[in-house]
Amino acid sequence: MRITIEIDSDKEMEKLSALLKAFDINSVNVLTHEDIPVTNGDKNIDPIPLFGIWANNPRTIEDIRNQAWSRKNG
Repeated sequence: MRITIEIDSDKEMEKLSALLKAFDINSVNVLTHEDIPVTNGDKNIDPIPLFGIWANNPRTIEDIRNQAWSRKNG
């Protein structure tokens, strides 16, 4: 399992390390922003055809949530 925690300062990192050590968790890998490769997206895709994709079938966030929950439970 992988969990990502973004920390802004060294002091916060020290606190988190102390907490993990208190729980005897030793399998932690620390990566900095320099260690994480950046993958650029495909700039050749034309987004214009996607504009208005839901124009004839507008949706609210509640509709999307209800549909997602019904799939998850059914």
